[in-house]
Amino acid sequence: MYYYAAIERFDRNNGQRWVEYIRRMDRTDLMRIVTLDSMLCPPVVHVESSDDWQFVAKEEFMLDFFTDLDFVLRRAVGHRPSVVVAVARDPSVADISGFSHPDFEFAGFDVVDIQFVNSALFNSSRFPGLFDVSELSPESGLIMSRERAFEIRDTLRQHYPDRDEARCYVWAIWRYTGITDNSV
Repeated sequence: MYYYAAIERFDRNNGQRWVEYIRRMDRTDLMRIVTLDSMLCPPVVHVESSDDWQFVAKEEFMLDFFTDLDFVLRRAVGHRPSVVVAVARDPSVADISGFSHPDFEFAGFDVVDIQFVNSALFNSSRFPGLFDVSELSPESGLIMSRERAFEIRDTLRQHYPDRDEARCYVWAIWRYTGITDNSV
């Protein structure tokens, strides 16, 4: 199942917040970060009326994920600078190859806790030695290998079985490129 969301854009346009973050990560070559970590890239499209519920993903903690791309695109316009993403949880190889929408480009894989509060990729100080930040794509800040993303998730679960933030899913993320307006 593929879902859609609009998340706040996090790139050099975020000024000092961006500069400080990439310095702390020791990855000044990053162009942007596209993550489901709501601390870094909070969702910008939310349920606003009872009519919206027909589009909400019917899964736990996914109130800001929707089943209809057009709904998200309509609602994202006019919000603070954002990125529309398509996502798939714990994707199979077929899920990755099966998503072929021409207005999306593959951004990579994120490893995010079940409540979308923290990505293991961007909170590595909580999990030292889990992976090397040089593994992150400079275009998205994500892991590009499906297998490596699942290794990271499995290592978290093995080494930190009692920590809620270590209970993560792997998410495939595609970034929408069909909008040329800078506000989305």
